[in-house]
Amino acid sequence: MASRRVTIIVPQESRYRLIDVLNATLNNRLASLSLPSLSKSKIRRLIPAGTVRVDNKTVTVPALLVRPGASITIDIDDSRAFSDKDPGDITFELDASSIIYEDDAIIAVNKPPRFPSEATVVEGRDHLLAAVKRYLHRQTASRNVPYAGLLHRLDRETSGIIILTKTRDANKSLFTQFSEHTIQKEYIALSWWNSTLPPPDEFTVHDYLGRISSKSAQAKWGPVTNNGDEAFTSFFVAHNYGSYGLIRALPRTGRTHQIRVHLSKSGCPILGDSLYGGPTTLPSLPALTIPRILLHALSIQFVHPLNGQSMNLNTPIPPDFLPLLHE
Repeated sequence: MASRRVTIIVPQESRYRLIDVLNATLNNRLASLSLPSLSKSKIRRLIPAGTVRVDNKTVTVPALLVRPGASITIDIDDSRAFSDKDPGDITFELDASSIIYEDDAIIAVNKPPRFPSEATVVEGRDHLLAAVKRYLHRQTASRNVPYAGLLHRLDRETSGIIILTKTRDANKSLFTQFSEHTIQKEYIALSWWNSTLPPPDEFTVHDYLGRISSKSAQAKWGPVTNNGDEAFTSFFVAHNYGSYGLIRALPRTGRTHQIRVHLSKSGCPILGDSLYGGPTTLPSLPALTIPRILLHALSIQFVHPLNGQSMNLNTPIPPDFLPLLHE
């Protein structure tokens, strides 16, 4: 099966939440194309998976309010939406060793690589949000699954810190901070210099990103001139090891694949990131296999959603970075 784009116009009715519109209309649209229907849980997972656009803007919030007459487009990968497959993820159960910080309002987790942040269109696929809910459920005598809110994501292969909320009041406060770009995040990446010269010690990339791959190909983002989302990242070369180096990345926006695209555009794609030109081996270290995309969310700074305290949370450098780091 192929991949296709489905378009829906929001009807002139009282349902204005994005998820409500999709639940009410998408299966009728699929039936008109002689395609199988999707369950409500799978329809919901289409949204955080980044496959839904409203008036040409990618949206990831199911409860987003949409206006009557708005155009909704959904890119559906038939092989993922209409069949289940083994995604090759790791098995992960959250315990104290992976918790960076926890109180009554928030929990900060060190996400491992090769584990999704949230539900995808693949039915039954485990993810971090589900693991956090299982952990919280084990801490209580209640039969009800506790609330957990996820406000930002990391790519499946990216490791590092993710903040989740344990109350809706906390979720509202952090949502505002993310929306106003007052939260500061720092990533580290091991990047390959794809020219004879390394990048400058400090550089910035400011452009507009959108999907540049065809609907039938693996999703790939890049700079676009129309209908893109503004993206801004500051970079600092922390160590230069000759043909590769350790780079600190401070994203000012949070677009899909933003750091990966910006480093590739700057001539220093991330090691292991074959989608954007990063090698999986190094000539200087032929015996070393690059195990994954070597990108890690190192730290996050924000204001505690309930007590107003300034928070600065950090994760350790992941073990798969260490063979490539030296003085």
